Formats: sequence, C-alpha cells, structure tokens
Amino acid sequence: MSEKASIHRSTMPYTVTRLQAEFAAVGIEKGDSIIFHASLSQAGWVCGGAIAVIDALQSLLTEEGTLVMPAQTAGLSDPKDWENPPVPEEWWDTIQAETPVYDKDRTPSANMGVIAETFRALKDVKRSEHPYYSFTAWGKHADWILEGQTLEHGFGKNSPLGKLYEIEASKIILFGVDNDKNTSLHLAEELSSKIPLKTANAAVIENGKRVRKYYQEKAYDSDQFIKVGEAYEKTHGDHKQTIALAPSKVYKMKEIVDFAASYFDR
Repeated sequence: MSEKASIHRSTMPYTVTRLQAEFAAVGIEKGDSIIFHASLSQAGWVCGGAIAVIDALQSLLTEEGTLVMPAQTAGLSDPKDWENPPVPEEWWDTIQAETPVYDKDRTPSANMGVIAETFRALKDVKRSEHPYYSFTAWGKHADWILEGQTLEHGFGKNSPLGKLYEIEASKIILFGVDNDKNTSLHLAEELSSKIPLKTANAAVIENGKRVRKYYQEKAYDSDQFIKVGEAYEKTHGDHKQTIALAPSKVYKMKEIVDFAASYFDR
C-alpha cells in the first residue's frame, strides 16, 4: 500500500502515543517478551514511520521487557535453493565463492520489512551470529536470547526461538502479516518428529579464511503455516486484531508452537 493510500484510509495520524494505546489494547504490557513480525505498509499513516512503531513498543515494554525481531539473510544461502526468483545454474559457483560473508554488524536483513531492518540498525539492539537465521533483540533478556545459536538447527532449541519458548509468557505479534511470516512455527518443525532432516551449508570466516561449513537442520518449509494458523484458531478461538488499521494477530508463543508441532506430527 502506498503512503498516499495510507493517508487516505486514516482518520488520524498514528503517533507513538496512539500506537502505545493500540498495542496495550491487544494485551501487550510492561515486562512482556515478544517476537514481532510486521508489514508497515498494511497500517494506517504512522507519524514517524518504522521508528515510531519501535518507540511505541519499547516504551510500552520498558527495559523490563524484551523485543525480538527476525533479521534473516536468505540472499547468503545456497543459490541452488533459490526460487523467488531462481538464478542460472552457471552462476552458482561464483555466487557461493564471492558473496560477502555474513557480518552481524554490517549485513542487512532481507525481506523482513522496514521495521525489522530499522530495528536491526539501532545502536542498542543486538544480533545473533547465524549467517542465515539471525535475530535481533533489545531489553532484559536480549543477551541470553541471542547467545548460543548454533549453525546446526538454526531455528531449534538453542536458537532465539528456543529461548523465547522457554519464557512461558512470550508472545508473538503479527502486525499486518499472517502466519506465513510467523518464524516461530519453524521451531515447531524442529520439535516435530515427522519433519525430515536436510544438509545445508554456509560460508563463514574461520581463522581469517573463508570456509564452507556443512551441517544438519530440519527441512524448513513455511508453505503449510497458513493452514496451521487456521487449524489453531478453529480450536483456540479467533485471534484477529486490528492495530493501527493493520490486520494483526497476537498469540501465546508456547501454545501455538506446541499446537503446530502436534499438527506436523499428525
């Protein structure tokens, strides 16, 4: 949606104060740990744009809370797996040999949205080390959530998703997006016994040299995530919300992840 369209459909500007009130109205409060997925283009006109949304969340959570966002970098992955769009096979070796290696301080996120990328660039926001599945975090539990993410099973129990899952009251906010963007459901794939393993690889710097590491992870696939969300809401109630005019959903993370793992097992 264009900025002009956002202005046209808005009866008021969505300021930091207004956004605080709208997030509070859907149950976000001081001390919460949340993972936030967003498409700002689906909202009404926000005074200040992405940084206003971040300011509203941080001021509502306070430093007693924790804000996490995905900062994934799919453009660094193996080009033979690329589909949207694919690249010619004769390019693959060059891409693997010469794409700049992941640097958590410099590498931008890809296709995560302007809010996630703005959040990543803030000085007081930290980022995890995974070359493809990094996360950013701010607040009380940020260091603990980001530490220890392994190359293997990057969405697994040692990942930021696994750490958030351990915090019983963690919440997922889908702001202007649906469950196809719900990264937490990849943890459900890791917890399911029915999702197969695959071998992946990544370029990393080791002892000052570029090397390629091979490792195991689940065969992550978000194609079923919309159906998972629909099945969850049939038994757990409609979670549809509207925040700043954006169609949104708020979930208890552990509850929907456990449901999704069972769904995949079935």
